[in-house]
Amino acid sequence: MKSPNEAASPDPDSGPIAGGKGPMKLGDLQKNITMAQIAKQAGVSQGAISSLLNDRDYGIRVSEKTRERVFKVCRELGYIPNDLRAVVRMYPEFGDFCLLMSDQVAKGVARPICARMIGGAFGAVPDDAHSLTVCDYREQYDYLTDLETLPHAVRSGVVSKFICYGSPNSSLLQTLNKRGFPVVSVGYDAPVSGVISIVPDYARAARLAIEHLVQLGHRHIAIVSGAFGTSDWPILELNRGVRVACEELRIPLEAHNIVYGSLAADEEPAELREMLTHKPAPTAVFCMSDGAASAVLAMAASLGIDTPGQLSVIGCGDDPCARYMQRQLSTVRIPIEELGAAAVQQIDRMVREPLPSEPARIVLGVELKARETTAPAQRA
Repeated sequence: MKSPNEAASPDPDSGPIAGGKGPMKLGDLQKNITMAQIAKQAGVSQGAISSLLNDRDYGIRVSEKTRERVFKVCRELGYIPNDLRAVVRMYPEFGDFCLLMSDQVAKGVARPICARMIGGAFGAVPDDAHSLTVCDYREQYDYLTDLETLPHAVRSGVVSKFICYGSPNSSLLQTLNKRGFPVVSVGYDAPVSGVISIVPDYARAARLAIEHLVQLGHRHIAIVSGAFGTSDWPILELNRGVRVACEELRIPLEAHNIVYGSLAADEEPAELREMLTHKPAPTAVFCMSDGAASAVLAMAASLGIDTPGQLSVIGCGDDPCARYMQRQLSTVRIPIEELGAAAVQQIDRMVREPLPSEPARIVLGVELKARETTAPAQRA
């Protein structure tokens, strides 16, 4: 499902050189074009050309419009600079792919969701080498004040296709946008000009989970959410979905049945034990990650609570571990691999066209996976 303001997908074979002879290839470019020829055709000084090609200002201010005009002339002439970084600035379709991951993403690439997304993106990279650089960015840093602190992949100049995962850093996105590079934000909505966000329908995922439990006859449903007061966009959307579903289905959200904290499998908030032993006890739990669901199952087992007989548990994500527990975990599948693949495919199209002037969003569907940890509620 796509939002109405999504940028139109350009033709993957667009980006012809002069004469419109088809998709550009490095072999079509030539080195016998001089900067003097480019300067004359673009109507600018050779100093401005040198400034643009070397990414240095040399005391010469070059406007965005001039930059676009110079690069357009270079592309029409089929000019290829000697410096690979200048080639990538001028022909971003020849640059590499990069996944920029927030430093606030706990455990980084070791998280199942990150590993799955990287796998999906890696497999979708079109060249045979499947080159994909992964590096961190600082979520709360102002990169506009010090460009030397930009992530190495950005500073290196050989990467031109960026995927961001984590809460968006607007200064980083603006820097990439200013350089004419396409950016796709995955899993997080980034309402920044020139950026396309590809996100799962988290609110729908929560609704599917609550609806499933209600259809099984559960009325006392507990929620294991993220940290209290979090600004993490997926958690906010999941909580919104829970709230809307409970309002529409007339299911009470009781304060003692809401646990805030880590959603990792190896952490068990103290409130979890209190929730499961509270009277009346919940008959079902919706966890906003499969890791949290596994922690609930472990805690329930330690307390002698039978699942799913006395307690139904449903997670969110459909990580591989969900199918290899003692009982296969009921969960809502989030299309993480598809998220990474869609981001690569979207960027590979965007890089041949002008950046979209407005932010846009693509929403991927989710799917309920009812397995062995949910069952009809026992009658009192």
